[in-house]
Amino acid sequence: MFEHDSPQPPRILLATGDADHDGVLVSVLMSAGMDVVSARAGQEVLTILQRPLQVDLLLLTATVTAPDAWTVCAQARALLGGAAWPIVFVLPGDDQGGMRRALAAGATEFVAPPCDDPAVPYRLRGLIDHHRRLARDSHRLALTKRLARLGHWEYAPRHGTVHWSLPSRQLIAGGTKVPDENGLDFLLARVPAAERAQVADWFAALDQLTAPVELTHRVRDASGTQRYLRQFAMPAEHESEAAQPPLVHGMVQDISTLIAAERQIHRLAYFDSLTGLPNRAFFMQQLDKTLKLAARHQRTGALLFLDLDNFKKVNDTLGHHSGDLLLKGVAERMINSLRTTDVIGLRVPENDSEDIHYLARLGGDEFTILLPELRLSSDAARVALRILEALGKPFALDGNEVVVTPSVGITVFPQDGLEVSDLLRNGDMAMYHAKHAGKNTYKFYDPSLNEAAVRRLRLENALRQAIRNNELELHFQPQIDAGSGEIHGVEALLRWRNPEFGLVSPLEFLPIAEETGLVLAIGEWVLVSACRQLRAWRDAGHPIERVAVNISASQFKSNDFPAQVARILAETGLPPAALELELTETILMTRAEESVHTLAALKAIGVQLAIDDFGVGYSSLSYLKRFAIDRLKIDKSFMCDIENDCGNAAVAQAVIAMAASMSLHVTAEGVETDRQLAFLRDRACGEVQGFLFGQPMPASDVPALFQHPCATARPYAAHAGSPS
Repeated sequence: MFEHDSPQPPRILLATGDADHDGVLVSVLMSAGMDVVSARAGQEVLTILQRPLQVDLLLLTATVTAPDAWTVCAQARALLGGAAWPIVFVLPGDDQGGMRRALAAGATEFVAPPCDDPAVPYRLRGLIDHHRRLARDSHRLALTKRLARLGHWEYAPRHGTVHWSLPSRQLIAGGTKVPDENGLDFLLARVPAAERAQVADWFAALDQLTAPVELTHRVRDASGTQRYLRQFAMPAEHESEAAQPPLVHGMVQDISTLIAAERQIHRLAYFDSLTGLPNRAFFMQQLDKTLKLAARHQRTGALLFLDLDNFKKVNDTLGHHSGDLLLKGVAERMINSLRTTDVIGLRVPENDSEDIHYLARLGGDEFTILLPELRLSSDAARVALRILEALGKPFALDGNEVVVTPSVGITVFPQDGLEVSDLLRNGDMAMYHAKHAGKNTYKFYDPSLNEAAVRRLRLENALRQAIRNNELELHFQPQIDAGSGEIHGVEALLRWRNPEFGLVSPLEFLPIAEETGLVLAIGEWVLVSACRQLRAWRDAGHPIERVAVNISASQFKSNDFPAQVARILAETGLPPAALELELTETILMTRAEESVHTLAALKAIGVQLAIDDFGVGYSSLSYLKRFAIDRLKIDKSFMCDIENDCGNAAVAQAVIAMAASMSLHVTAEGVETDRQLAFLRDRACGEVQGFLFGQPMPASDVPALFQHPCATARPYAAHAGSPS
């Protein structure tokens, strides 16, 4: 048996016209493992070839008639549609004329009669295997072309004509049923008018080709669908002396899917999936290009750095879905406000083919706007004002109306810098300057902002080492009984004395501690130090009832804060009632329900609780009743001209009366004059605190207050009679 890679045995269509000769060949072929189908007349051969029956080789003798063998050969070749399909003639070796006629009719090979040579089946099998391999390779090639969406074409430079294969016509026209047309017009008719001349010129230049060339263009089919085609052409080769100039062979490929994929990859890499705006990476590239052009052409431009005020509250209150809707709405309004007709020259891309983008989302709620060319720096302010106006109207988010305001920082180039990093940093600084100025506004970058930013960074780095380097210290301010003048307690106030910066104001370093999270470690240090100090004073015989410590929002929100307080009291040996924790209304009301539970846990430990700066917040009376507190501290802002200012006087008097009705203690802060003290004593305010009795002092100065009680009692003696 023959070895071959097909599971089917070779099938031979045998046509001899001679029964004896037919019998010999059938025997030889079948003994070699081949199937044989016999036909006596030429027409029978042609009929069999039109049936579904698969035939691997046609074996003809010259004795076939009706029609004759040469006619059968020619018509069989036309029916089979392939030059590689094997047709073998049985002819004597000296029949040169018959061989020439057979070759002209499409014969593949010859064998000499009587065909009983054992080598004949091997020769036939070799032809069949060769044809099968060619057919398989041809099928694979056709499949590959279909998968790659490829089609072949030939261009005749001498005549300027193009011959399109069926697959190429299908790719050009779209669909499988396409007209049988050739010529360049078949393609040009489907190319958009804007690209038609370019395509025609490309084909016209192929006769001068010296290297492979490509061309990508668009086509539109009858339904209006747009697709992308890529044409390939190789330099022409002289196939024969008669072909002058030779044909140029080319391929056409439908790359619409590839273009779509490339655009999707580009969009994923360079565009924000939520808003559709360019992202940080794309914007950084565009900003770099713009700055280089500005330096080359001496242009003035600006960068606007925008951040939404209190965006986090929207996410925390309404959820991230609403936050996403808000960001999309902000992007849409900004696009609409940055009109292409702007006299400044700002434009936002209208389609994917444009490669310049001026508006981007850097991430979160941060957006940037690039103004590549300005007449005046003040023109940037006009754009900022338009953005503020566009975003000032309420947004509808899942049935909720939300108003957000932006803070905009503006930095101008080249005067503020010509490096991407410098411009982004300067814009960010200017934006934070706008936030600190009240939000919902814009601010230009100023070099002094950079100095402030550098100082803040250095302060932050130094603050991280402050505890380790023993740079923190506590000062104490006495809290005086308004009636007796006795010291009941002291408030511990944090100070930071740094070798480089000197005594740093709490107003400067406490916000840094909050933002960086250092406030937790610093707050614990304050609690420990204050408790130890009071214990030391008591051990030394100084009868101070309590020490008050201000608690930050981060400390109070910490889940383990009550446990931390209990641990510190146990470690320092201070009775819980000697520690008073001061919290602002804002801290308590931010998460009122959770505050109720935390205050209850602290009260269970035995500490005293006070609401600091009372009157400037927004406490609900219902919650005030539920809060386990002992004291209200009237904010010092109400002490200003309290004896004459009816408003301040009314607030102070109302707080004192309310505290009395709820059995709470009252301490008035910021008392600086005898008249203020007299007013508070007349309204039965329990305690007072302020510069009238002493500024915050180091711990070492506090014992002296008990050695000279007249220093604190003096103001009260002045009011022994009727207050003046």
